[in-house]
Amino acid sequence: MQYQIITEQSQLDQYLELISKKPILAIDTEFMRRRTLYPEIALIQVFDGEHLALIDPCCELDLSQFWQLMTEQSILKVFHSPSEDVEVCIKHGQCVPSPMFDTQFALSLLGEPNCVGFASMVEKLLSLEIDKSESRTNWLQRPLTPKQLEYAAGDVFYLMPCFELIYQQILARDLLDVVLGESELLVCKRAYQTPDQILYQDIKNAWQLAPSELAILRELAMWRREKARTKNLALGFILKEHTMFEIAKRNPQSLTQLRNVPDIEAMEVNKSGKEIIACVSRGSAVPAADYPEKIKRLIDFPQYKRFAKLIKHKLAKVADSSNIPLDVIASKKQINQFLSWHWKLSEADKQTALMPDLMTGWRKQILGDCLADWDK
Repeated sequence: MQYQIITEQSQLDQYLELISKKPILAIDTEFMRRRTLYPEIALIQVFDGEHLALIDPCCELDLSQFWQLMTEQSILKVFHSPSEDVEVCIKHGQCVPSPMFDTQFALSLLGEPNCVGFASMVEKLLSLEIDKSESRTNWLQRPLTPKQLEYAAGDVFYLMPCFELIYQQILARDLLDVVLGESELLVCKRAYQTPDQILYQDIKNAWQLAPSELAILRELAMWRREKARTKNLALGFILKEHTMFEIAKRNPQSLTQLRNVPDIEAMEVNKSGKEIIACVSRGSAVPAADYPEKIKRLIDFPQYKRFAKLIKHKLAKVADSSNIPLDVIASKKQINQFLSWHWKLSEADKQTALMPDLMTGWRKQILGDCLADWDK
């Protein structure tokens, strides 16, 4: 396996010029996010079928031309399970790869299990067993070892021939638009930011809280995300969800009372105690008329099981006729998302919420009016 390590701007410029007219690029990224909210980019791997490069973003390269290439519509960008790679592009390149082909999703369309790992794909399609021992390595260390470099290069070197085999099968089944459409959906989900005012709804066990307690949780959730952004720290390193739940429930009015909240760490109180108490005060001051509504779970709706079963039955018929596996058209989570949209969101909430998967893109197209009378 031959590859070029790019650490200088002239090397990058020459390489980008070399691959800029190629129709297909296999791409992967290596990054670190042990404590950070955002991924720290450490390496970019690119292979056009002939020229393989490992681009080192730690060398203060101007990557603007590379990010521009990621949006070039004449070039198909191939990834395997690109969710986090897309996040890297959004954060560091302010762009999203398009058009994009996800080999993991394409395999599921062809009847393979969901979420097939890269090594499993290579073994199945190429009859090769690859070493994945470097998957948890520190990619920000320098210099990178020969083993790390070989591992990183392999991620795109083997991706390209796997793609070629998968691509032919996808074309034969006339499913290319589905693969490209799913990638567009993935990008929308990664780019979407839950509005501040409803962040609290995603906190574990929030449904157990009374409206007055949810007002406090709402303030805590908004504060936590803003602080995480400012500090570039993972949300859990600002304040853990179960701690937020307990604070909202116990309504501490002082640092002394805050220290008595179960499982709260002394360091959290020392670093952020005053800010947390300020959140509690703001939440407590909310008039009763402006309290959030008590959160209702789907299982609390008497008709939930019946309608979920009905929707799945209708989708199964579409799966049979379209030759697309049912679990690819809709998982249980996606059916729940659809029901939550119709049952739990107000018309105002729907203006800012993410549209259910079953109501957008290729799914909407193949489902047609299948779900038009689901609630009648």
